[in-house]
Amino acid sequence: MSAVHSLPVDAPDESAGTLRPGMTVRWKAGRYLVGALQGANVHLAAMDDGGQDALVLVCILVSAPDFAVLKADGTPQEPEAVPDLSVLDRLDKEQLEHLRCWEKHVREVLTGRPAGARNGAFTPRHGYDPATTTRTARYALKAAELKAAGLTGSVATVQRKCLAYEAHGLLGLVDKRWLRTGTVYGNVDERVVALICQEDKAQRGASAGTFSRLYKRVRMALRRAHPDEYRDLMPARTTFYDLLKRLGISKASLEAAPGQGSDATDPPEPPYHPGPVSLLGERVEIDGTGLDVLALGDDGRPVAVELTYAFDVLSRSFIGGMIVPKSSGRKKGPGSRRRGGRSTKSLDAALPLGQAMAPLAARPGWSPQAMAANSDLPYMQMLAGDPRMVGAAARPVIRPKTVVVDNAKIFRARHFRDVCSMLGIEVESARERTPTDKAVIERTNASVKSMFSQFVAGYTGNKLATRGKDVEKERLWPLNKLQDMWHEWVVTEWQRRQHEGLRSPFLPSLLLTPNQMYAAAVAVEGAVPRPVTPEESRKLLLHAKRTVTRDGIKIGNRTYVSHRIREFKNRHTGIKGQGQRWPVYYNPYEPSRVWLYDHTVENDPARSPWVPFDFKYQHLIRDSWTQYLWEKAADLVAGLVGREGSEEEIAWAVDDLLSRARRGPAPSSAKPVAAFVPQPLEIAETPVNPYAGITRAEPGSVTPAPSLNVDAKDLFPGRRAALPSAAPERTTPPASPDRPRPPRRRPTTAGAHSLGGSADDIFRELTADRSEKPAPRSDQAPPPPSQDPQET
Repeated sequence: MSAVHSLPVDAPDESAGTLRPGMTVRWKAGRYLVGALQGANVHLAAMDDGGQDALVLVCILVSAPDFAVLKADGTPQEPEAVPDLSVLDRLDKEQLEHLRCWEKHVREVLTGRPAGARNGAFTPRHGYDPATTTRTARYALKAAELKAAGLTGSVATVQRKCLAYEAHGLLGLVDKRWLRTGTVYGNVDERVVALICQEDKAQRGASAGTFSRLYKRVRMALRRAHPDEYRDLMPARTTFYDLLKRLGISKASLEAAPGQGSDATDPPEPPYHPGPVSLLGERVEIDGTGLDVLALGDDGRPVAVELTYAFDVLSRSFIGGMIVPKSSGRKKGPGSRRRGGRSTKSLDAALPLGQAMAPLAARPGWSPQAMAANSDLPYMQMLAGDPRMVGAAARPVIRPKTVVVDNAKIFRARHFRDVCSMLGIEVESARERTPTDKAVIERTNASVKSMFSQFVAGYTGNKLATRGKDVEKERLWPLNKLQDMWHEWVVTEWQRRQHEGLRSPFLPSLLLTPNQMYAAAVAVEGAVPRPVTPEESRKLLLHAKRTVTRDGIKIGNRTYVSHRIREFKNRHTGIKGQGQRWPVYYNPYEPSRVWLYDHTVENDPARSPWVPFDFKYQHLIRDSWTQYLWEKAADLVAGLVGREGSEEEIAWAVDDLLSRARRGPAPSSAKPVAAFVPQPLEIAETPVNPYAGITRAEPGSVTPAPSLNVDAKDLFPGRRAALPSAAPERTTPPASPDRPRPPRRRPTTAGAHSLGGSADDIFRELTADRSEKPAPRSDQAPPPPSQDPQET
């Protein structure tokens, strides 16, 4: 005869996680007996000597760090894992009925409770009493019963269902095939999808086209890549067009002319709405944008900057951000490494995640309204969970659960993915050319520029046509000051401004600020702080594997040393495949120190696994510096000495750059004032051509000049009286080696007055006679005039 069971099988026991009178609990390092529960209060009776009874709130008791329910032997009970029944929402009505039906059959096999029995005492049916039958016999009996009823269920199926129900409860009965979801691409092969994306990118710079051109390009590319499977892989034309819509390739993007709206960053046509969220940190979007502002770089020169920040969708709050200079740098040759360049890296994208889980420290000089104690944030509740809230700024502290990023290189980097995995954050990548997947932060980018950037000195505008004149010559803000100014704008302007998309969960008609929305969400769901420890903060940094030599650790072109070099010099890590390369974490913004992580002492509480190594020439640099400044100094040294500079030379150059940046620009020397030149008048005359009107001579038409018909003595009539009757003998001076040799003269045949010589000889003699004639003295009378009638 079957026994009568007096207790319901689904009555919870003490291990179910319900607090009841008579339980023994541990609280504040003491043992207490739960005396009574009265509303939200619990009466605790002290069980230790010297303990005192207490009356506390249930929420305070169970949220204590050392709270635990104790067993009879004094050991804490393991907390019951709460099953995630949210997957049941994905089942339809028919699947849920099938699931509940199987649950009744399985519970009868395991406990003997009939399917239609109510809560309370019950009598098992024949063959299902656990006290008199084996489980194997009950498996066979249930399988026969299901077969007789026309249902499918063999003995193996019944056994599998029962074991799954014992291990996972109701979720163990869910058919995993019901939870399968189709891909975005449907039944199209992924190789075809890859070729579509490839061909779409290849034709972006071409003239406007249609879907038919893209279809033919993909068909030709598929035939070249997979000639044997081409016919089976190529989808039909209608399927191809549907796939383009799923991939976000619209007709408008193909028909737009290059450079006129065909860019991938153009948003699609509205209306569109962001995905629904109900929890803080459930959806955090991360993106980067240029601030359209010039700042003063580390080397004291103007540089453009860009902002990378994290934005909580539920509260519309900025929870972290980094402002990074952006410059292209330069290369010495086609194969050389680019130096001096700077842009957002994966570290800059990971640091806002650490900032989101820690309070923002208020800066000196900020307004009292910027303090969290004077804001709409639940300050007391936040202070009870995190003592670092003392003196913190009015910015929410949110632990991201899912981050939505685009397909930029920094978000696909391994470092960013590792940081998210360490912090327990899921990464969701937006679809290509679909900015509506993170529409909230895309719209916020424009708000940052209109509400913050255009009011900052050095604002350049978003287009060259709207850029001011000589923006580089304005008084620019240093990077650190600009970062502080942005944080101050966030806490004093953005977080205190009502947002149209924020509505109170209690009064939907009431507009809220981001801080008020955060407080309302905390009141609904609660908030558990997740502080980031210093060890976890170091793991947010970049890391590399390096071998420790006698000189130290080499990171880039810098050497780091420590007094513990001998412990790790040429030492094996003990990890297969890693050899002697130890993980080294470094911060490009503070490269003066790196940390070697020694995993061999992780479980030793007396020793820290983090071993600091300092830069070898840090004593030569008097101020804080960055890796970007180091690369600039290395480029300068290489240009001066014509080779790669040593570490000491680069360290001196870094210190010199920092000194110049502290002094500021040198006073410009006064430029000379240009002379005033009025507008010139057109007074120049047109030049006269002396050969105008003369016919060009031809060699055959030129006739020789006629012979002289005048005597030689009549050529120079004035010379007859002046010259003596006999020409003196001329002495030729000896030729000097420095003077050129005079040309050879023809011999004269008829004396000094003869024209037998050349014309050059005649005029040279006249010049020589005139220079040899002595000047008349003042006491002598002038010579008498010539009596030759031809001289007059």
